Amino acid sequence: MFGKLARSNKTMVALFSLIVSVILVITKVTIAIITNSIGVFSEALNNGLDLVTVLIAFLAIRMSLKPPDKDHTYGHGKYENLSAAVELIIISLLSLFIIYRSIQRIIYRDFQLNINNYIFIVLIISVILNIIRVYFVGRAAKTHRSSVFEAEFLNYTTDIVSSIVIIAGLLFSKSGFLLADPIASIIVSIAVLIFGLRLSIKVFRNLLDYIPVETTDRIIKSSKSFKEIKSINELRIHEVGNIKFINLNINLEKNLYLSQVEKIKERFKQKIEKDNPGCRIILETKTDYNKDDIYSKIKEIILNYKNIKDIHNINIYQVKDQIDISVHVQLVKELDLSKTERLTKKVENELKNEIILLRSIYIHIEEANSRQSWKDITSSSKPFINRIKKEVKEYAAPSTCHNFTILKKNNKYNIAFHCRLEKDMKVDQAHSVITMLEDIIRKKFKNIEEISIHVEPDKR
Repeated sequence: MFGKLARSNKTMVALFSLIVSVILVITKVTIAIITNSIGVFSEALNNGLDLVTVLIAFLAIRMSLKPPDKDHTYGHGKYENLSAAVELIIISLLSLFIIYRSIQRIIYRDFQLNINNYIFIVLIISVILNIIRVYFVGRAAKTHRSSVFEAEFLNYTTDIVSSIVIIAGLLFSKSGFLLADPIASIIVSIAVLIFGLRLSIKVFRNLLDYIPVETTDRIIKSSKSFKEIKSINELRIHEVGNIKFINLNINLEKNLYLSQVEKIKERFKQKIEKDNPGCRIILETKTDYNKDDIYSKIKEIILNYKNIKDIHNINIYQVKDQIDISVHVQLVKELDLSKTERLTKKVENELKNEIILLRSIYIHIEEANSRQSWKDITSSSKPFINRIKKEVKEYAAPSTCHNFTILKKNNKYNIAFHCRLEKDMKVDQAHSVITMLEDIIRKKFKNIEEISIHVEPDKR
């Protein structure tokens, strides 16, 4: 809704400017013919130019408001820059022509003028009308950050100044100083050239995709406030009309969850948008792996293959100054043995190319886990649970073992329970106890597929 209102506002301002230009052209051409003033003639030509440039601006704004399409994926905002460039070129050429005609009039002493008081009243009214237009165009340039409206604002502001100078020139000419009229037109034209040159630098820089270094430095500085962002790989900014399209590729620290990555991206985008209002951000992320982090490198390489669903049990063995690696790889079930062999060979070759110290790699293949149907037999397994408590009593008091869950499938069992250990026990000691409990259960009971033991501190 706000987008539609903004587009409507831009169009209305452009249309208002067009109507004012038509009125001023008709008025000043008439006065120029009556007075034979080169100054008024320069003003008439200037407003005639306004009519042409406003038409160009009006069409450019209508075109720039079109949404992105297959031919203009960034939108049509560049039409505004092109229109502003054309307008500035025409303004500059016209100013040079007026300077030329004014010098001719001075050289040939052609000062014949027909001036009356009504002409001053009409010129003052035109100045007031232009002031109203400058107010609305200036507000639109600030609101929409439009290069077309900025060019129009400059043009109409110089029109006001030039009209005042021309009025002063006519007053001096009426009092007898006939050189005032061509001198006034030269002053106006030079002022237009100077202001036009300043704006043309900005317009042509935009057409050439120039972005001030302060903008890129500001984005880089913003990234420093996020400890998770390690570096910026790529930063590209493309300005179309009043919108900056910012494309970023950043490195994030390792071991971040997907939810964390998304939150960091959103916060970083909000920071950039706050510092650069009206921008559009495309943000890509990569994980910043340490070159010496072999474990992360193994995961990065292996999980990049589409038929590999997951990996686990990664073991790294130091053998003198080299290393051996063993890893369990879960594959999609559709692969046959020949395709699996080709896949594992590719994985092995890439690992050896990337990890210089790698001597041997052992890949254990298995089918990717799918959702399995198990039967909960906990309620009928009290004797089984009591036997488990009895077998582990050397390391865990039977009374501390609780919350048992026994699942069964095809004569195989999945066992999970909680047990309490001394609250001052260190983590490594607790891990050793759990490992011994698991080993005891596997030795004493057959067909145990999985054991999960959750440790709690003893409440006593």
